[in-house]
Amino acid sequence: MTTGLFCCSLLHGGDAVPTLLVMNHIGSEPTDLYSNLSADFSSGNFKFNAPEDTFFSSIDSLENPASGRMKMVRALGNEFDADYVLFNQIIDDSSRFILEGQMYNTRSGGMIRRKILDVTNYYKGQMNEMRLWVGEILNTMNKDWVEYRQMILFPDPETIVHDKTPEGAMVRSFAVPGWGQIYSGKDISAMAWFGLESFLATTILVFYSEYDKARKAFNDNTILYEASSEQYEFDFYRVESEKAWQKHKDYNNYMIYTAATAGTFWIINSIHAYIVGPRPKKDIIQKWDFIPPEKFQEE
Repeated sequence: MTTGLFCCSLLHGGDAVPTLLVMNHIGSEPTDLYSNLSADFSSGNFKFNAPEDTFFSSIDSLENPASGRMKMVRALGNEFDADYVLFNQIIDDSSRFILEGQMYNTRSGGMIRRKILDVTNYYKGQMNEMRLWVGEILNTMNKDWVEYRQMILFPDPETIVHDKTPEGAMVRSFAVPGWGQIYSGKDISAMAWFGLESFLATTILVFYSEYDKARKAFNDNTILYEASSEQYEFDFYRVESEKAWQKHKDYNNYMIYTAATAGTFWIINSIHAYIVGPRPKKDIIQKWDFIPPEKFQEE
């Protein structure tokens, strides 16, 4: 991990020339970072130094992030005769990187601006994003930097039509349990959901079969009861009718409870399909074999 800092004179109108002290803490710092920034913002008077390590502790862990470094910022302002402090750090995260920028007023010591950018790595992307951030602060933006990012990344990811979506997975699982999981490439969970719903459906059919048998038995015994002429026949068919009636009621309830369970799991299956459904990436590369403009290759 390397650290560095430079001072840049800013012209904010009139005769006042406030000084901006910029500190960088970068995981895989481009060797040409400072020289490029010096060239990009040629009006600046740049100086480099190593800041204190305590400055790199997480600001979000402080009770009040905006004012948690007041003493340190004021001390830096006095030491370097700066009006503002701009702290930048870049953290590599696999195929992505995170750029965080914090701007402080050395008179009050408070943070007046903050930026956190999580973006896909692209060719000289860290250098370009640093330019965009510093240019935004200095109100000195080069259209080439903006166009370069747009050449690599889609400017409006929300407009991209994706082949697979969480909604598509949910609709499919609502139609056929497990289909949404197959659509999302979750074959094991797809088999589990389909198997569960198949088991419940089979159970309902078994209960219906028993219910239908009990209903028919009740009707048959009722007819025989009414046609009986002997007391023992009356007693026998009455008992059989009562048994059939009770079984008919029980299996009817079993069907209702099992159907309710199946319906509940059906809905849960659709929700699960949405949760595990395919998600679009935060940023999508337009061209995997992209060749940057010659002027960027030469830097």
